[in-house]
Parts: sequence; structure tokens; C-alpha cells
Amino acid sequence: MNKQPLPYDTPIEDVLVKIRETFKNPNIGKVTQVPLKNGPRTHRLATLMEIIDPETKSFHHYSLRIDTLDRTKANGWFSKPDSSTRLEGGENDEILALYKFLKVALEGQLPATSCDVHIIGDEQYSQLQRFLEELPKLPTVDKLEIVKALLGQLDESFGEVKEYIEIFKNGNALALKNIAAAAKMVEYKRAFDIMQNHVNANCPSEQTIQEHLRANPWMFGSEYSELVDRRTWTRDDQMDFMLRRTVDGYLEIVEIKTPFDDDLFIHDKSHDSYHPSSKLTPVIGQVMRYIEEVERYRDSILAKDNCDTLKIRARIIIGRDGDTEQKKALRNFNHHMHGIEILTFDQLVRIANKVLDVFEVKQPVGVPNSNEGNLPF
Repeated sequence: MNKQPLPYDTPIEDVLVKIRETFKNPNIGKVTQVPLKNGPRTHRLATLMEIIDPETKSFHHYSLRIDTLDRTKANGWFSKPDSSTRLEGGENDEILALYKFLKVALEGQLPATSCDVHIIGDEQYSQLQRFLEELPKLPTVDKLEIVKALLGQLDESFGEVKEYIEIFKNGNALALKNIAAAAKMVEYKRAFDIMQNHVNANCPSEQTIQEHLRANPWMFGSEYSELVDRRTWTRDDQMDFMLRRTVDGYLEIVEIKTPFDDDLFIHDKSHDSYHPSSKLTPVIGQVMRYIEEVERYRDSILAKDNCDTLKIRARIIIGRDGDTEQKKALRNFNHHMHGIEILTFDQLVRIANKVLDVFEVKQPVGVPNSNEGNLPF
């Protein structure tokens, strides 16, 4: 039909006849057609064909073709092969799969959110039923292996939180507690590994590290109870992080730099002493200014944000541990500083690892973890 368009005024019934006449294959049996869309310009037609087994001459499977036709006064009727498609029945029954999918959709049984749907056959469904019947009889270790296999098949496209809630709401309370603890442990461990990789690779991007810590404030340790949202409290300065101390509720500024390998302290041979390097000195000055500015605006911050910046302290996270002498120099420097403490990224990693250690304390099966609830955030 695309080679010899039919005249514009050809009735749709005659168009259907012309389409049927194009099927010359002797293995095509009965042909049934239905219009899906009638113009005025674009028409869509479904043609269902019986495919005959050439040896037995009996019905073998269906073949469904959906054609798109255009109808204009200038060109008459003509087909659009690029907009047409064909589905086959048989062993991998595409037609039946589409039918089942549409049936579920029209009956309102699809999830409320976007998702992937998988069609299974009657035999597979029967196997699934038998499996579910036998599942309660399996030992716990086998059930856990099944859970492991199922979780490996899930990705981010599988539903929303509310759908997981629906799945878990009737679960055993202790089992759910163990699942929640395990899920949190896996989440923390992955975040820890990423942070450790950033440090080991001497990540040069402050933004990358800041974003990771903002998503995982637990890495600062249980010394802190809250990551305060407001970071701009003075006219010109914006702090990286503002954390609330667990013990007394007071605030601390945390300034994040990068885990470079250069020494934080320079050895003065003439006096046999150490002083801050050229990379550390300006950061200390920057943080001292933060503290001065925040203290100056204390009253307005307290009135607007209900946060008291009285005797605010600061931590600078910068560089690496270095050798034994560098560690001693850092410890000595922190001892003499007032209101400001320097931490290396190696120390931060050790703090985060301590949090994981608390969470990983092994308990007897069925006994709640006594450390539960100690993790910040």
C-alpha cells in the first residue's frame, strides 16, 4: 500500500481488505482486523493472524501486527512502516504477555509509582505458589540465603519507602529490628569505604569531601548530636559545618579542607621546634575570624535562630597524620591552642571507624544490641 497509495476517498473497509490481500504466505490462516484509531489523518489498525504449522496444517500460534496509516488529500492512503510493529505468539508469547500486562493495568492492580513489571507463565506461577507453601518449613539459614538472593535482584527502580513499609509491616518485630540494624550497618560501611578511599587518594576536592560528610554526619562521632542547617550567620562568612555537641548542646564550627600529604608542621632546626606550615596557617586565621564574627553577632543569631554561640569552638580537618614527629607536633600544638583544634583526615577516619565498631558489637541471636541508640543522627 505504501508503493501504490489508495485514493483519499477510499472507505476504511476497503483499506482493511487491501491489507488482508497483502498476506500471501500459505501458512497464514484466518485473519481478523480491528481499527484502533480513526483519523481524521492518522489511522491505526490491528491485524491478528493465525499461523499454521506447515507440517501438521494445524494452528500453531498467533501473530499480531499493528499498522499506522496516514490519509491526506494530496497523497491518499499510505502506510508508515517505521510506525508499525509486530508481536508474535508461540513459545515466547509476546501477545499473551501484553494481554496480561494490560489486563492488570485496566483492573487497577499496578503499583501507584513507576516500576518494572515481569510477566510469568502459569507453570512458573504454580512453582512460586509451591515455593511459598514450603518456605515456612525451611531452616533460618536457608531463608537468609533466599533473602540475600532477592535483595541482589532489587535496584533503585523498585518502589518507594511506603511500599517497603507495606511489605514489612506484618513482619516479626525482632527480625525487622535485625534487618534495620543490618541495613544501617551496610549503609555506614559503604559510606566509610568511600571516605577512606577519598583520604587514601588524597582527594583534592573540598566540595566532594564536604558533600560526603554532609550526607554522613555520623562520621564526626557521637560527640556531636546534630548537624545545624544554618551555615551563614554573618555577613561575609560561610562555615563548612556547624555541629551541636552532645554533652552540653553548645555549637562547634568544623572547617573541612583536603587530605593532602604535605607536612602540617615545619621543623625549625635552629630552635628545634615546629610551627604551622604555609597550608595550615591561613586556615587557622580563617577559622579565628569565623569565631570572632559569630561571637560578635551572638545576640542576633540567638534571636533569629535560637542558637547560642557562647564560647563557640572550632575544629579544622586537614591533611594527613604524617610521621611520628608530625603527630607529636600536632598534639603539642592542640594542647596550646584555645578554642581551636586541628584534626587530620586519618583521625577523622579513625573516629568513623569507632562508630562502626560500636555498631558491629556481636550479640547472641535474639538479644537486642545494648549499644543500639548510641549512634548519632
